[in-house]
Amino acid sequence: MPFNQSADPAFRFELGQNSIVASVNETMAALKIGRAKTYELLNSGLLESYLEGSSRKITWRSIEFYIERRLKEEAERRAHNAEAAKHRNRVR
Repeated sequence: MPFNQSADPAFRFELGQNSIVASVNETMAALKIGRAKTYELLNSGLLESYLEGSSRKITWRSIEFYIERRLKEEAERRAHNAEAAKHRNRVR
């Protein structure tokens, strides 16, 4: 089974996860993405968030689900590409 960094308590602590929500900046650091991409994910519903006063709070659970979803999509893409390569090699 692959190592799940987001589930590793030490990794989460490094990102400042001592609560169930993250700031936009913590989310950007955790996913290693920029502010525009972070808000794109928020606006599309891929990350769960709410406003606490004027501060946007994002659930760590939704960050972890996003990572898991992306890993699954990547595994499916690689499997599809491997199958397509096998087929191309048979046709030649």
